[in-house]
Amino acid sequence: MVIAGTIVYQKVFKEPKKYESYEELIQDIKETQGSQEITKEDEEKVISKEEAIRQANQFLNKLGYKNQEFVTKELKKNYVLGAELVYYFTTDKNLNKGIHVGINAENGNCICFEDKTLPHSGFKPDQISKEEAIKRADEIYNLFDLKENEYKINEILEPPCYFPDNEGNSAEWIITYYKVYGDALNQFERVQVMFTVIKGKLTVYSAFIGNEKVEYIDNPVEITKEEAEKIALEQDKKITDNEVDWIITKQQIRQVNSWIYLLEKNGGKYPELKEEKQADGTIEQYPEYQTVQNIARKVWTVNIHYKQGEPDQNDEKKYHSKSIFVDVTTGEVIGGADESYWE
Repeated sequence: MVIAGTIVYQKVFKEPKKYESYEELIQDIKETQGSQEITKEDEEKVISKEEAIRQANQFLNKLGYKNQEFVTKELKKNYVLGAELVYYFTTDKNLNKGIHVGINAENGNCICFEDKTLPHSGFKPDQISKEEAIKRADEIYNLFDLKENEYKINEILEPPCYFPDNEGNSAEWIITYYKVYGDALNQFERVQVMFTVIKGKLTVYSAFIGNEKVEYIDNPVEITKEEAEKIALEQDKKITDNEVDWIITKQQIRQVNSWIYLLEKNGGKYPELKEEKQADGTIEQYPEYQTVQNIARKVWTVNIHYKQGEPDQNDEKKYHSKSIFVDVTTGEVIGGADESYWE
């Protein structure tokens, strides 16, 4: 039990599970992902295939496509991130070609789209500003009929794409929205759009709603930022004797994990992966310990940067900055990550 203020909360963090074999780890992963078998109960709660096709074409029409003839029309379970049950339609039997559309089989909403007929290079894209790119992304986002301000842009990328078989390259914008919960954004519930603009025309490569199977618990904020920093720095002293240079602290939504726990148990270094020879002679590497709690909570992410000291031949990551996740409700350290890219 953890006391925060005058309320008593149950402890969040549980010690990680030790896996005795690679097969045991894979079995846990399969159980988390869920069965792909369609049951009679599933069939009873879905809309008709005809209605789903109508909804798919309605979405495509908004993007400028005329009604499409689908050659693949399947009800699938645990197939995409956006919904447990989805009608998946394609215009080509080759899954690397054609137009792909996913419709939530329970409510008829479009949750994913991809056009694999579009070239990624060999043309000259329009040079647009970041502000114009956001405006274009919002046009795509609004096609999903989500609530206003339900999601907020978290990441904007304009990666160049190079293809050796084609002359030239194209700039493609990838913009990701995270679901909003107060002051925190949930990366496990997101919308991502990928597009370019050619001669003023918006060209959409893909768009999807992602909802990973990580249960989000909207826990209340009881711990202040300053308290969280003190907790994180005290925890850090148990892991390393590095001298702290500076820190950054943000309120985020993060998944419970065993990273900090294992660093402390292993003298400041993350344990090596375990190796196991399989029946076919291949060698599989896997973590011996892993947190099996598939939950995410609001945390204060305290990112700690260190002053660079003498190199350690036994630990090349010695001076990498680390993030420590302090639960905003209980004040527990419930995980962390190697996040040296934070500035």
